[in-house]
Amino acid sequence: MVIGLLMVSAIPTTIGVCEALSAQKKANAAAKEKAKFHLTVNLCLDENGPVECWCVLKDGKLWIDHPAAPAPGHKFTGWYFMYPSEAQQLGLVSYVSADPPALNWIFVDKDSHMIRHGSRAETLGGHTVGPWHWSNDEQWLALEGSDAEFVAVEQENKKWAVAWDGDGSIRASTGWDDETDSDDGSEEGSRPKRLRWLPLKLRRRLEFGMESRYVKGEKEG
Repeated sequence: MVIGLLMVSAIPTTIGVCEALSAQKKANAAAKEKAKFHLTVNLCLDENGPVECWCVLKDGKLWIDHPAAPAPGHKFTGWYFMYPSEAQQLGLVSYVSADPPALNWIFVDKDSHMIRHGSRAETLGGHTVGPWHWSNDEQWLALEGSDAEFVAVEQENKKWAVAWDGDGSIRASTGWDDETDSDDGSEEGSRPKRLRWLPLKLRRRLEFGMESRYVKGEKEG
């Protein structure tokens, strides 16, 4: 009977420990989501080979600041934040200016597939706002569970911007490029141009220089 009473009296303690551990796990996860990070890509545009470049925000797009195609802008400095909607998806925000400091949502344009930044009102209308997260090794930015669907697309200004090609339409794009002659006699100005794109992955560089898996203070094997 004494043993039975001891077991019963220990139950609240056990429950309390489990609840504390669960709360700690949630706090650790929230800390990792709120850790600020920059984005870089390895991109080869010329004979110099791949270059690790910063991703920057300007004029509503996420640009790649490559030495061969400089794209000045505000360095992406973002973190994960729950997007306010019924779906309760993990969204992504970033500063877009320092003075005055301004914060924008990061989303994918439903028509162009380009990664864009803007106010919450600008994210409405069917654009993809998430869920954003990280890859299994926590090194790469992921959207809808994948880190492998991002591409760099050359813009009209000859600079490169980041797009999300979740449906493969950019990589499967066809059309006329600048040096291809039309067989139907159409004028050059009326022919669609072939998109110039390159595959890429967006690397998460934590603002304070430590890998995401160490944010909670313990190394995971």
